[in-house]
Amino acid sequence: MSFANTATLILNQLGYSMSRLVTMTGAKNFSRCDENKYVAFRFTAKAANRANYCKITLDQTDTYTVEFGYIRGFKYTVRSTDSGVYNDMLKSLFESKTGLRLSL
Repeated sequence: MSFANTATLILNQLGYSMSRLVTMTGAKNFSRCDENKYVAFRFTAKAANRANYCKITLDQTDTYTVEFGYIRGFKYTVRSTDSGVYNDMLKSLFESKTGLRLSL
């Protein structure tokens, strides 16, 4: 599987395509890395954990590591990191950590 497909798969497992994720959370600045197999994005909605950045990395065990952080200027602060997250847990983890809804 090519990484472009992996990045699309990760976003789809959140419950939406990139365009719908933008609509629901104000996501922007999407990035992906071929070597580390991750997709990351910033979001503008007010999160409960004060995060404005999410990075989802596909691990070798077919689970994910999800990192939430806060970016302001050139300073980055990690708010939380969860490892061993299965694909069916991504959406609920995002919603519980940020307080943002990914569905209507």
